[in-house]
Amino acid sequence: MKKIVVAVDGSQTSIDLLEHALKYAEKEKDVSLFVLHVIEPSEGKTVWYSHYPVHLLPSEEEVKEKIEQLVAEASKRGNVSKDLPVTVVVRSGVPYESILDYAKEIDASMIMIGHRGLSDLQRFFIGSVAAKVVYHAPCSVYVYVPK
Repeated sequence: MKKIVVAVDGSQTSIDLLEHALKYAEKEKDVSLFVLHVIEPSEGKTVWYSHYPVHLLPSEEEVKEKIEQLVAEASKRGNVSKDLPVTVVVRSGVPYESILDYAKEIDASMIMIGHRGLSDLQRFFIGSVAAKVVYHAPCSVYVYVPK
């Protein structure tokens, strides 16, 4: 059975990618999807405790529930079978590193990731998660570009 890591971040592009991945898995039949979301520090919130700022990240359980809801909604929109083997995984860390580490961990045959279309200048300064995954991937990478 092929193991495919589907990297999602909650953006519209990743939601569209998720629907595409579900349809792909249904068509291929021998595919297990591992929907991976990496919690980044930017997802947290800052609160003040004893006059000091404290940065709090959302819990993995809370994020996992949201991603499971996205999977259910994408399945319904795409009219995809509920019997597809889909596992939701949540990690914390640097997105491209976590995606690559997880793909190696499960011996994935493919990584599916969305591309948001950064400008050349933005990509030069901050890089692109998709570009870094493509460059360092231990397996094939499918980059979803929205129409």
